[in-house]
Amino acid sequence: MANEAGNPRAEVVRLTQRLVAEAEEVAHAFVLRQGMHSTDVDALLRVMATEGRGEAMTAGALGRELRLSTGAITAVVDRLEKSGALVRVRDGGDRRKVLVETTSRGRALAEEYSGPVRARIDEVLDQFSAGQLDVVSRYLAAAADAMAAHRRHLMSAVQTLDARTRDPRKP
Repeated sequence: MANEAGNPRAEVVRLTQRLVAEAEEVAHAFVLRQGMHSTDVDALLRVMATEGRGEAMTAGALGRELRLSTGAITAVVDRLEKSGALVRVRDGGDRRKVLVETTSRGRALAEEYSGPVRARIDEVLDQFSAGQLDVVSRYLAAAADAMAAHRRHLMSAVQTLDARTRDPRKP
């Protein structure tokens, strides 16, 4: 890394990695403080994001998003339901489907996590002009798209490997 000193591109990459690492540490500190599992907070935030888009979430869909087995997602939903953060409700259109929904307690918990972070980030954003924020926004969107593309690439390799291990006759 010493040979990259003074390289603005390398510095942006380093600072992006630092931001991601700090965000992970904030999440870790929050779950420790709350006495929760990190998967539980992730699940709660994903359910809230789905609700924010006006969509419903089943436990099965949540499990697929988190890449958890049915038994593991059941345990997550059980813990969140026991804590009062989520409830299970029957889908009005299809009584066979069970949806998971956040409660006021769950939304308050999520706000306790994200509110202070959002406030600190707002203080930082206040230091930049609209033009500078536009550049940052474009970078973050493009970087997120690049990461998503790489994730899809990695997952396609995993799915190919998984398919091969299920059927040993495949090359």
